[in-house]
Amino acid sequence: MEEKVKAPFWKQALIYGLILGIVSVFLSLVFYFIGMSTENWVGWISGAVGIALLVYLMIQYRNIHLGGYATFGQMFTIALVAGIVSTIIAAAYTYILYTVIDPGLIDQIKIVAEEKIMSNSRIPESMYDDIFERMEKRTTAVYIVKMSLIMGPVINAIIALIVAAFIKKEEPINQAA
Repeated sequence: MEEKVKAPFWKQALIYGLILGIVSVFLSLVFYFIGMSTENWVGWISGAVGIALLVYLMIQYRNIHLGGYATFGQMFTIALVAGIVSTIIAAAYTYILYTVIDPGLIDQIKIVAEEKIMSNSRIPESMYDDIFERMEKRTTAVYIVKMSLIMGPVINAIIALIVAAFIKKEEPINQAA
């Protein structure tokens, strides 16, 4: 009978999470320094790069540490843990960005949001005050970090489910008796 080798789970999950987090911070800094951090498409680009990197790392983990085969559960668990580690790193960076590096960036985000609201013809002027009041409460460094720490694991779980479904590769069952 073939003996299964135990794959290094926690170490690899933490390393992959660290890689994902560092790449996320790096992309954010690049967009910040070129003055594009308030653009909507930046989040989509960062998300796509993060997902592509996660897929690559999961394939590497499956092929190197699991002998080319992995169950859905194995792929889901490591992708989820790596995503949560990455979320924690990104949240810490976000807090530092908005409180230390550039405290005025939050005001820029508010201005961009207000302009979008006011240029949207479907929003009546009578609703502006209420919208701006809610936006004021939700556009603080602490609130943004808190929401990323709450929503990050949820979003990571959804992404991990999808990635695991595509990356899993079941070992063939030998029919020889």
